[in-house]
Amino acid sequence: MRTLSRLLVISAAPGRSAPRPAAAATELAAGGTAALVLRPHDHSFIEPDPPDLRERVLTGNGLTDLAAPFAGVAAHADGSVTIAADWLGLRQIYGVQGDGWAALGTSARELARLAGRGPDREALGAYRLVGYFLDEDTAFDGVGKLRPGHRWTLSDGRLTETELDPGEFRTDQTPPVAEAVRELADLLRTGMEQCLDEYPDAILQLSGGLDTRLLLAAIPAARRVGLETLTLSARDSGDEATAAMLARRSRMRRNVIDLAGLEKLTPPEVHRLVLEAARRHEQVLNPLHMAMLEWVERQTTEAPRITGLGGELARGMYYPLQRQHPEVTPRLVERLARWRIFSLDAVDSGSLDAAFAEESESGTMKRIQEIFAGYGGDWLSATDAFYYRQRYHRSVGAVVTSSCTDHTHLNPILHPRFVAIAEVLSPTAKRGSRFNARLLSELDPEMAALPMDTGVRPDALMASRPLRVARTARDQGVKIVHKTRQRISRRGDSWSASTALTHAIVTHWRAEPGLLEPVAKSGLISGEWLDRLLSGSTMPAPATAGFVALLEAALGDD
Repeated sequence: MRTLSRLLVISAAPGRSAPRPAAAATELAAGGTAALVLRPHDHSFIEPDPPDLRERVLTGNGLTDLAAPFAGVAAHADGSVTIAADWLGLRQIYGVQGDGWAALGTSARELARLAGRGPDREALGAYRLVGYFLDEDTAFDGVGKLRPGHRWTLSDGRLTETELDPGEFRTDQTPPVAEAVRELADLLRTGMEQCLDEYPDAILQLSGGLDTRLLLAAIPAARRVGLETLTLSARDSGDEATAAMLARRSRMRRNVIDLAGLEKLTPPEVHRLVLEAARRHEQVLNPLHMAMLEWVERQTTEAPRITGLGGELARGMYYPLQRQHPEVTPRLVERLARWRIFSLDAVDSGSLDAAFAEESESGTMKRIQEIFAGYGGDWLSATDAFYYRQRYHRSVGAVVTSSCTDHTHLNPILHPRFVAIAEVLSPTAKRGSRFNARLLSELDPEMAALPMDTGVRPDALMASRPLRVARTARDQGVKIVHKTRQRISRRGDSWSASTALTHAIVTHWRAEPGLLEPVAKSGLISGEWLDRLLSGSTMPAPATAGFVALLEAALGDD
């Protein structure tokens, strides 16, 4: 099956002409079909044949049966083109509507240049606070992302959007917690058996956290022996030690990539890596973080990768320090936005043009208030809805999109039934990762008794509330103090791979200040602050350096 890592398709209305792209448009012959991920598969990990994939893309039928991430494109006999992404919207696809013409593709930047569009101030204003784009925004005015659960058809110069049938997996019925635990344990066991049957060479991305351990626990003990694992090592993370302990117990093979290797790159090498990552991955997340992922991918093979990304949906990501309330109120939204939604690593307001900084904060707060107002229901369930409908497909999806044509993603946690049950579970069941801990204990009680990278044993999270608080108070206290210090300093961790990249890229900018001329002309960055950056009198935090790099990649020449 043909796999495309890059796609650009343009259509003009009869008698009209479309602008000429800087890069060649993709040629899809009538009847042609292509995937935009490596080895697309269903939830049983079976790959569809090309005629089957084509039928699903053109009709929309059975698309929810394909596992995320997924995207496919098919050309009709009349020359029109239909594109569909996975039901979660994790595979990022973009489109733009021009005057008498339209285009779709995998590059928002390419589409913006085609349409002569500049930066989207409102979208970038939200990004600089939240750390990802909201809704279907991109960095560019008028260029949007395909919505989750939808298809586009490009014909006669117009993009037409249609909604997918959600399939049989969605549910409004909340099962009893014990029943949900048993069902999802069976789903993960079956999923991991099928995964390893179809992809015996798959590598398990093994961290010190809870979600990756769910997948490991779902693998029969005998099949864990000799399984290849991949772990990232960093000074500010306990992942490697915990992953090493798990690997030894299960006699798995270990591959460890030490992020300290990034420190050996020269400033020009870092700048090139960051700009390439930003442009390849479409300015969707901090380019410094995307550069780290790009660097890691260069140390790995194309072997299929088993990952637990997305498990936070069943853990109540925004619950810490939040009490339940019967409804959403503006005050609750504002408090949550300032404490959790506005990133701990938000871009420093002092680096921005004063007007842009002010309008971005007020505008983003108003927008988040409007988003929450549309949810209804109790407060904690509304925070889950925000995670699922905003962060899930824009932040988690951005990470997945960054490598889905480099290797095959395998993730039973993204099964629609897992997501559906996680959505409808009560906040009481999910708070404090209690549900995932119960699920882990159902899969493998011994593994639930082993500490995570935080030092907390998952089975401690299942205890009655007083005992659970006693067992985890020290760990939670340390985390809260750490996050509060981050909030006050706005600097993030004292050392991280992103800090090393920040120092290197700033060094390169100071050696070649002309690189930032497009950034200076954007009107988004303070000229005075930029002078201080280039003169050496200020060193930005990674989030701020990443924002400058994002603008350089978006607005500068190739």
